[in-house]
Amino acid sequence: MKHLVCKYEDLKNVNKMAVSIDRKSIVVVMSDGGEVYALRDVCPHKGPCLSAGMLDKNCTGDNTGEYIFEKEREVLRCPWHSWEFDIKTGRSLFDPEKVWVKTYEVTIKDDLVYVEV
Repeated sequence: MKHLVCKYEDLKNVNKMAVSIDRKSIVVVMSDGGEVYALRDVCPHKGPCLSAGMLDKNCTGDNTGEYIFEKEREVLRCPWHSWEFDIKTGRSLFDPEKVWVKTYEVTIKDDLVYVEV
């Protein structure tokens, strides 16, 4: 079932927001490109709200002190221990096959954001 969570413009101003749908904690995030994604708002490591973490670009590097920000991959970083999750897939960067957060389908219609749970 689809649930109205916010206006697209409201999300554009904050880039992420915590919502509760059917007693499920969900974080809705907007990428730099304007796409909207929804993930479970609980880090699988120790349980803090991912919505309290930072939304950022994935950072890689081959050498010490080298930082390359990847435009294609944006991550939501846990506020406690900095575990990073791809906002598109919910998969962790360090062990994507074993550690992830649930994602939800997002629909935008008439400037309104809906999440299906």
